[in-house]
Amino acid sequence: MFNKTSTRSALVQIIVCCSLMRCVLALLLNLGNDEVYYFTYAVQPDWNHFDHPPLVGLFIRIFTFNLHWLNDLSMRLPAIAGAAINTWLIAQCGQKLGSEKGGLVAAILYNTSVYCSILSGLFILPDSVQLVFWLASLHTMLSMLDTDASTVSRNRNLLWLGCWIGLAIMSKVHGVFLWVGFAGFVFTSRLSLLRDPFLYVSLGITALIVLPIFLWNIQNDFITWQFHSNRVAITDGIDLMSLMATMLGQIAYNNPFNIALAILALLSLRRRETEMSPRIALLLWCSLPIIVATIVVSLFRPTLPHWSGPGFVGLILLSSHDISNNSGKSRRGLISRLLSASIGLMIFIVVAGLATVRYYPGTLGNNLAPNTGAGDATLDIYGWEQLLPEFRKIRLEDMRTHTMTEYAPLVVHKWFPGAHLYYYVAFPLGMNVRGMGTLHDLHKFVWLNDMNPPLSAGSCAYFISPSNNFTDPSVIYKNQFDSIELAAKIPCWRNGKLARYWYVFRLKGLLK
Repeated sequence: MFNKTSTRSALVQIIVCCSLMRCVLALLLNLGNDEVYYFTYAVQPDWNHFDHPPLVGLFIRIFTFNLHWLNDLSMRLPAIAGAAINTWLIAQCGQKLGSEKGGLVAAILYNTSVYCSILSGLFILPDSVQLVFWLASLHTMLSMLDTDASTVSRNRNLLWLGCWIGLAIMSKVHGVFLWVGFAGFVFTSRLSLLRDPFLYVSLGITALIVLPIFLWNIQNDFITWQFHSNRVAITDGIDLMSLMATMLGQIAYNNPFNIALAILALLSLRRRETEMSPRIALLLWCSLPIIVATIVVSLFRPTLPHWSGPGFVGLILLSSHDISNNSGKSRRGLISRLLSASIGLMIFIVVAGLATVRYYPGTLGNNLAPNTGAGDATLDIYGWEQLLPEFRKIRLEDMRTHTMTEYAPLVVHKWFPGAHLYYYVAFPLGMNVRGMGTLHDLHKFVWLNDMNPPLSAGSCAYFISPSNNFTDPSVIYKNQFDSIELAAKIPCWRNGKLARYWYVFRLKGLLK
């Protein structure tokens, strides 16, 4: 039933259909907080950035033709193309575990994972780029275990492995867990590799690729390490609420039905020996360390569930292998129901999510000014195109009446909503953006300040505050300007109802 031709045809259909779905979603949904933030990486490329390595910004720049074709779709094309490549890669990995069916099931499970299919497959994040190199690394590792692999082939794969892991780390530092997993596998199952000089050359390739991260941090007081170490530092006392939130987040991000299939696969491994034990051991080593590490950190402080997302890719492969090798009739029925439920849940999430974001009347959050829309996460990815034409009118009128000059920049005090304002307003208008705040709040905007002239005494600027994340500039910039006045209150509508406001302020006469 699952011959090579039919499997390839089904795989192509999955890739094409899912890619088209992501393109439609990309056109209908505005960029989220993190996505617009990584746009700043593309505007100002560097060897490393405050919070992440540089590859996501470089890929944005490539897919937007050096920022000359800039819209929500082109921004997300690296993620969409990456998800298509990953679907093919995970199918190849599944086939290496033993069957054509396993590869096809792996492709289906990949595209029913919220993390793989949406968070990193639609939204443009460091994970979107890293997952391509993560799966390329897994594919290379599995290729080394092929029974007909020659020494020359193994050594060539070792060199490629160093390259893929290096690029995974240059996408997101979590990529180092690939070397952790591979080292664990080598020490427990392949000690002979320790005598292979190509293993150490491979490590050297990774070190060479990630060297820019270290050089940049030497020049910037190791600010990246300080930032991330503060995020994972162990504090006093156990935080059970944080642990629960992380574990529930992991289940939700990776589809509860997929998690159930992974648990069944792990239980099956305990009950029977399998000829694929080296491959299974490798996948476990490349999956469990990053998952366990995230859970352990969450015991002491809040974490983000997607930190462990790449680890669940290996569990998807274990599930596909278990499904393709299952012969029990009753268990086949359970697996079939879980697989159908997984697909159904993913379809529901896409349809219901899109309908809510695009068509819910008004706001899901606060309806009281000045915080209209507060608590409504859907507004992060809705309505930003309504702001530009209205603000342009205000700015042109200000220039006509000499109320403000054409050189008046847009001031931001935090990376969010600063990144939205930069991408949807300032950049299209050719306005300078000036970060005025702390490094903790501004992140990359501190470095972006180097691209624009500093504000001098007497300068004027604009400040825009969305009501769903309202900040009063007269409070945060008290005694820094001669006057701060409200210029306009721009409404954002959704399905005929008010969703939020954008408050536009004029900051006049910088004092120092």
